[in-house]
Amino acid sequence: MSPGSRTHAGGIQPSASFFRPVRPVYHPPSIESANQHVYNLGPLSNGSEEPLTSVENHTTENEDTKQRPRPSREPLLPLVSRPSLSRPSASSSSRLVRNSLERVFSLRRGLSVDSLHKARSPREGEEHGMFDLPSASGYNKSTAAEYSEHITPSASPAPSFMPPLKEAGPPRCAKPIIDPKTQKPLRNYQLHPSRNHFFFGGRLLTGGDSPWAFLGTLFLLFGLTGTWFGTTAVYWWHHVSPAVAAVGVYLALITISSMLATATRDPGILPRDIDPDPPFPTTSPSDGGMRAPMPRDLKVRADVVRVKYCPTCKTYRPPRSSHCKMCDNCVDGCDHHCQWVNNCIGRRNYTTFFVLLFSATTTLVLVIVTSAIHLYLLVHWNHLAFKDALRHGAGSAVVFSVGILVIWPVAALLSYHMRLLLLNVTTIEQIRNQAHKSLVPGPAPPNPFSHGSWRRNLLAVLCRPVGYSWLDAGGEATRDEREINPGLVEG
Repeated sequence: MSPGSRTHAGGIQPSASFFRPVRPVYHPPSIESANQHVYNLGPLSNGSEEPLTSVENHTTENEDTKQRPRPSREPLLPLVSRPSLSRPSASSSSRLVRNSLERVFSLRRGLSVDSLHKARSPREGEEHGMFDLPSASGYNKSTAAEYSEHITPSASPAPSFMPPLKEAGPPRCAKPIIDPKTQKPLRNYQLHPSRNHFFFGGRLLTGGDSPWAFLGTLFLLFGLTGTWFGTTAVYWWHHVSPAVAAVGVYLALITISSMLATATRDPGILPRDIDPDPPFPTTSPSDGGMRAPMPRDLKVRADVVRVKYCPTCKTYRPPRSSHCKMCDNCVDGCDHHCQWVNNCIGRRNYTTFFVLLFSATTTLVLVIVTSAIHLYLLVHWNHLAFKDALRHGAGSAVVFSVGILVIWPVAALLSYHMRLLLLNVTTIEQIRNQAHKSLVPGPAPPNPFSHGSWRRNLLAVLCRPVGYSWLDAGGEATRDEREINPGLVEG
């Protein structure tokens, strides 16, 4: 592209220096600028300094040789006059470096950019370069005060570009609620409006149902296992094999621990007051009743699941959740409320509940089989009559009878939940499907939560993590003290 060709249609043609940049030429310093003792940063050369040629020399050489000048490696600089290009002395170089470092450290310690520009701006009647420093001969108190104010780190004022310090204490969006009696922060469980009972600072909880069924089940469990350990396990330890007693201890510990974990763990209580102002339909119902908040439809895989609004908890329940009337809570993944453990069975304790059923059934089978074998060995090995064997092995006879009575409901409940587990269906969903079949002919709607095979369903339910508690009963209760934006207030 030649310099004479146009680059813009109807625009201004650039100069020739735009297409063929040349090395910038600086004029020698004048006498007036030399008397001002202004120090400038110039390029340093290892050997002898190369003389600089003027624009006229370049023009004459180009016309004589008819060759294109060699392009410069230096960046294009504006053609402004520089006072000096001579190498600065050692004192001026050290002073230049020192002042540059002072400026850098002043910026680090809070020097404002505006003050730096103000200090660097030239005074009237003077022309300075980008790296010019005040002259030593022109020293006066005003100049010293100005540079000590803007450059000296110790005398730098408060930074203008730094944000103000935040107020100490918790933010206004999470102010702790203080108990007026004890002057201590309240916990979430102390303000939670439900029928649950909390213990040990909110770490443990029980349901709002009567605790007698749970206490009776716990007494039966301890009584049955204690009797078996005192009679049958002792006989097996001394006469047959200690491994049977060890297995019995292991199963009993699993059953007791899983029962306590199911009864005292948060099943997945959902937070309240998330949707205090739900949308309502524009028209009233035809029967004259109160308007109910509109439901929401959520897409789960290829199907659509409708979720409803809970007026008690003032929130939209997520899929597979339900409000428990016994505990007065919305529970995530609610399966049912079990009175035998006095707690809801939800997403966070369903795994321990299933382990409780499985270990209890296995323990009952072990108790029944070992107690029956104990009575059989007393009759055949010790040659005792059956009545005498019952008298010598009274503990085995008792645990055998109680085990036969208890194993049937426990095994039936285990088989029922095994079927639900393989289908990935909750107890409430199973009841709804049965009601749907009785009201609407035809097959029940497909389950959108199934993973396609019983193996995947089994792993998805039993191997999922417990997750965090939505309630956080032991955490500090907070409230939002932020003021409403006046621009959002109507009227």
